[in-house]
Amino acid sequence: MKKDLVLQSVQNSVSSIFSKEDVINLINSIEESKGRVITTYDIGRAIEKFISWADNNDRDLVDLDSAELEMSYDNRIECVGVPVNTDNLREALENNFMDFGEDVEDDVVELEKADNEL
Repeated sequence: MKKDLVLQSVQNSVSSIFSKEDVINLINSIEESKGRVITTYDIGRAIEKFISWADNNDRDLVDLDSAELEMSYDNRIECVGVPVNTDNLREALENNFMDFGEDVEDDVVELEKADNEL
């Protein structure tokens, strides 16, 4: 419910232990949170920064030491697998997208993790 509707409901209701004024003062003391707005421009900028990092750090993005090579039927060497270095990839993504997040208390994070596991 919106704050205005709650206020209207309290004003039109019968009094209880708390006076209507007490309840109205309490509701008025609640700050309406607009939250942080993440624009498509912000997301686009972060994506561009990440793509730029990937372009400039291709040797850090793939694990060339673990590349799998095979000899093909016509004596050609083929690369059949090059693992992605996920640690470097994760770091680059965190560097570009973590600014959009807001810190929350550990209890809230644990509850969200528990919900996701169900």
